Amino acid sequence: MKLDIRRLFWPLSALCTALALIVLAVMPAEKTLGQVIKIVYLHGALSRAGLVGLVAAGAAALVFLVTRRPAASAWAEGLLISGWAFWTAHFVVSMPATRLTWGPWIAWGEPRVTMTLQIIGAGLIVILVTRLIGSRLFTAAAALLLAVAVVFVAGQTGVIRHPLDPIGGSPSATLRLVYLLLLLPVIAGMFVLAWRLSAAIAAPPATASHRRAGRTA
Repeated sequence: MKLDIRRLFWPLSALCTALALIVLAVMPAEKTLGQVIKIVYLHGALSRAGLVGLVAAGAAALVFLVTRRPAASAWAEGLLISGWAFWTAHFVVSMPATRLTWGPWIAWGEPRVTMTLQIIGAGLIVILVTRLIGSRLFTAAAALLLAVAVVFVAGQTGVIRHPLDPIGGSPSATLRLVYLLLLLPVIAGMFVLAWRLSAAIAAPPATASHRRAGRTA
């Protein structure tokens, strides 16, 4: 029996959101940051989910380039958009966290902030250009190149004040466990959104069929 994401999308999204909110509600305050730690952890979870989505888009794109399966192309595009959306959301959530911990809304001198904005800009350009061109081959190539660039830039970017791995390096086993419990529904939510987008891309509505008819292999 084939699952219909069109019917499951909202219930699954609500479930992922509810689980994430429950984890945030019950997680303990941190000694230094207090309740602000909840915003910091949400920021971190959205960041990881966005990164996973963008890299997974590259993996799906590679599968399409090798196999030419339309489903792989649809997943590559869906993951690209979903991963970019979650990555952008992590930047938005980081603003109040930065304000409450460091003072400014955006730490412009921080290399990882610059990296975040570069990925947001590059991802937006890739999404807009691929939608405009409408070629599966071009979309897959662009998604793969973006994924490689994201991995490279993320690995090469240093830090000034921003801890490189504040959660993994936390001495509190409880906070590390809570973060893992938060990470699971957030990443699941990213994949649920990608699933819905890939289904829409693979089977566009009749009203948009004339726009998608030109998509080539």
